[in-house]
Amino acid sequence: MTNTTKTLLVIAALVAPSAMLGCNRTPTDAHEDAVEAQNTANAKAEEARQQAADAVNNAKDKAATAVEDARKSAAEAQATANEKIRAANREIVKPATEVEAWGKEKLDTVDNLIDDATAKAQTAKPAAKAKFNGGMQDVQKEREQLNTELASISTRGGDELDKSKQAFSERVDHVKDRIRDLQKSL
Repeated sequence: MTNTTKTLLVIAALVAPSAMLGCNRTPTDAHEDAVEAQNTANAKAEEARQQAADAVNNAKDKAATAVEDARKSAAEAQATANEKIRAANREIVKPATEVEAWGKEKLDTVDNLIDDATAKAQTAKPAAKAKFNGGMQDVQKEREQLNTELASISTRGGDELDKSKQAFSERVDHVKDRIRDLQKSL
């Protein structure tokens, strides 16, 4: 044996008993440490999964809000365009009589209310929107009846004209109230 080998053996003999002192752990202790390490890893993994799920849900919420905002903006823009178109049509096609002009203005206010309510409905919850759409079908029928009634009023004169205009105004007010009630339900 060489001196180097002897020296290494002496060092190993001195170090070996102290290294063995650190191994006084039981298999149960080692198992508990392993279980604790696994539980810590599981908790960190679950936390990471939850953070990822939260991030995905936030992104979905932002996307849904953006879609709702876009629909509302589009409906509002369409309502504004419709209002401008009606105003332009009044200028281009002058009504033949004052009665037609008077009635057309009343019908335009009904149309504007319908457009505004429809724009607001774009962001309503599905159940409220379905109820609103059902009610609006009835309003549209009443609106068409008003249009027909206006055409017949134009042919009247005297007291009959005054009574017809009064009845027409009351029906228009009823339709406007109906639209406002539907809009409040959104």
